[in-house]
Amino acid sequence: MIKLSNITKVFHQGTRTIQALNNVSLHVPAGQIYGVIGASGAGKSTLIRCVNLLERPTAGSVMVGGQELTTLSEAELTKARRQIGMIFQHFNLLASRTVFGNVALPLELDSTPKEEIRRRVTELLELVGLGDKHDSYPANLSGGQKTACRDCPRISQQSKSVAVR
Repeated sequence: MIKLSNITKVFHQGTRTIQALNNVSLHVPAGQIYGVIGASGAGKSTLIRCVNLLERPTAGSVMVGGQELTTLSEAELTKARRQIGMIFQHFNLLASRTVFGNVALPLELDSTPKEEIRRRVTELLELVGLGDKHDSYPANLSGGQKTACRDCPRISQQSKSVAVR
C-alpha cells in the first residue's frame, strides 16, 4: 500500500521558488496498479520520487506498507527503501556487466548468498524471456530486452511496493 497525503514540494533555484506539488494526495491499495499522467513539467516524476523520499516533500505524509517514511532516520529509511522498488523510464543498466550481472547486482549488494543469487537470477531471466541472454551485454539487447532486464532487479528484491517513473 502506498499512501501520499497532502504532499507539497517546493524547489528553490536562486531567487526563484517553484512549487512542483501542491497538496497532492494519492492512495494505491496493495496489489493495485495506478498510473500518474500529466503534461511535461506537471510534477509526475517529483511525485513518484516522493514515494521513497528520493525527493523529500516540503510538507505532507508518505506511507508505504503502513510505515510513515518521513519520520524515519537515514538508517531506517535505507532499510525501508529495500522494500520499495523503483523502475525508472531510462534503462540504467551497467554496460560493463552482463544481463546476469545487472540483475544480480541488487542481490549482491544485499549480501544474498551466491547460490541463491544464481538460482533467483536464472529463474527471473527465464520468466522474462531472457534465459538465453544471461551472458549478453546491454549493448547487444533490443529495447524490449533492456526493459525486461531493467525490471528484473525490482522483482528479484521481492519489493513490497514498486513505483515506476
